[in-house]
Amino acid sequence: MGEACEETYGVFPCSTTLPGTIVLMLAYGFMLLQGANLLSDGSELLLEVLNPGIIGGLLLPILGALPDALIIVVSGLGGTREEAAEQVSVGVGTLAGSTIMLLTIAWGGSLLVGRCDLNERGKAINKKLTRKFDAMGTGVTTDKFTSSGAVIMVATVLLYAIVQVPAFLGNKEDYMASLIGSIVCLITLCAYCIFQVAYPELQRRKMDRARHRQWRHAGVRALAQHAQPFGSMLNDAGGINDDVVEGLFTSFDSNGDGSIDENELKGLLLGLCISTDGSSSLGREVDFWMREFDADRSGCITYEEFRKQLSRWIAEKQKQHEEDVRLRRSGKKLDHLESRRSEVSIDLDPLLSRHHFTEDEEAAEAADEDADEDGSDDDNGDAGDGAKEPPTPRAIISKAAVKLLIGTAACALFSDPMVEAVSGFSKASGIPAFYVAFCVTPFASNASELVSSIIFASRKQKKNISLTFSQARPVYGAVTMNNTMCLGLFLLVMHIQRLPWTYSSEVLVTVGATALVGLLGYTHTTFRTFWAFPVLALYPLSIIAVWGLDTLGFK
Repeated sequence: MGEACEETYGVFPCSTTLPGTIVLMLAYGFMLLQGANLLSDGSELLLEVLNPGIIGGLLLPILGALPDALIIVVSGLGGTREEAAEQVSVGVGTLAGSTIMLLTIAWGGSLLVGRCDLNERGKAINKKLTRKFDAMGTGVTTDKFTSSGAVIMVATVLLYAIVQVPAFLGNKEDYMASLIGSIVCLITLCAYCIFQVAYPELQRRKMDRARHRQWRHAGVRALAQHAQPFGSMLNDAGGINDDVVEGLFTSFDSNGDGSIDENELKGLLLGLCISTDGSSSLGREVDFWMREFDADRSGCITYEEFRKQLSRWIAEKQKQHEEDVRLRRSGKKLDHLESRRSEVSIDLDPLLSRHHFTEDEEAAEAADEDADEDGSDDDNGDAGDGAKEPPTPRAIISKAAVKLLIGTAACALFSDPMVEAVSGFSKASGIPAFYVAFCVTPFASNASELVSSIIFASRKQKKNISLTFSQARPVYGAVTMNNTMCLGLFLLVMHIQRLPWTYSSEVLVTVGATALVGLLGYTHTTFRTFWAFPVLALYPLSIIAVWGLDTLGFK
């Protein structure tokens, strides 16, 4: 059975057997994933009611990196110096694994699912993919701002040199280098956050996402209310009610030609009280609805297009309702009427804080850009019936605060047990802890961001792929946070515990992968699908490279 293990905090189970450690890694990894999800959801809620400058530029990057940072910190703190030296491999594995995963799987996966046909000028054609297996004739195009994220990412990876250069010179126990490196990393983190707050471009795009999501849910609520004379928009099986949807479509097709043109759409929005005549936002809202519903870009919305997109909007709303029901049930606040609500109706809440999302200065470029949000994103509207009061900004902030607090607590609480489980698995299997942490912990702490970024990229639009590559969490921005916040905390742990720097192979691989993907991101605005395959190959090659360098004695 091996030596006995010690329960973390005297509460969390531990194991010294291979099956037991696998079960524990899955359990603790799942809890870390739930914590990361709550942090992401809470951040998105704040974006919908607060100015995105502080939230998107400061809070989102830090919260996105928090799960990894906590794992890195707890891996080296506590216990004796010898125990810390043994477990800190989990921290460096998490740091390197998270960076490599974001650079390869998130980047390459987003390119594959977001690829579109390229025109004669080599630019991606939004939402058009007819040559699915043409790796050179398809790809994605980013905007001019995205390359700046790649430059910042590569610049921050040079921070590794502060501790790595002394190690190359034979001074692996230069604890002052660890302290200086930690201070410089954290100063760079502050500078990066200030830059993010002061740089409005990406933050304006994030506000556009929140506003468009709000418009979709407001549309579902208004259409459901307008459909009441025809019946419920959902049938008994929970699917779309075709008769009701057809009645809705016909009521807005004023000339009876079987399609809704732009003028009829304006009447629809005015009739549903989603917009008011003379409002400066009416034109933008019409453009938004046309982009969402007019799939073939013919200038008119056919019944099939109307039905298909409305089904997506309803599915999005149902998903949010199910999440809210699950949260209420876990809090023992769900009554029987609410638990049955999704079977018979669609949310009829009035538009939440509508004026906040229609300010001219917040959406000056929205009419010229493609709709940019995936239907799986959260909404802050409650899934109640039409009699419920709409949530106020104060209520939304309170809900976000609860999610952020619970998410932070979950990540903090389960980071140490996760490190213990990884260390236990390493001992039981004979696999070095670095490789286990490299492959396991990043997926637990970053899975929600990885999946959401890939789904977001699947919208196949320039704006989406640009935001996926460059925004605070998915790729360039997330790696920058690893190079500043996570590395700074890791170096601080190394200094406090007086641990030698013996991670030259890991640093070389991390710096090399970052430089390669960063150079590619800086020199290109269009990425052909072909590039996804060598970038994805960097993930297994990185593990092999670390193993090879370690085997050669390169420490």
